[in-house]
Amino acid sequence: MRGVLVPVLALAALLGGCKREPDFEERYDAANKTIVDKAKAIDAQIAGTGVPPADAEEDDKTES
Repeated sequence: MRGVLVPVLALAALLGGCKREPDFEERYDAANKTIVDKAKAIDAQIAGTGVPPADAEEDDKTES
């Protein structure tokens, strides 16, 4: 009985510790939501002040 119990408990511990990785669609949806939220925040700031955020120019310089 003990010989069967140890492997079963070890398997249960391994399976219980595993977390399902998000698939492509889930990662895409999360990234898309982040981008859309940032774009809306920038649009709101531009609409309110007429100028883009100060760090927007820094992003352009670092990408070149």
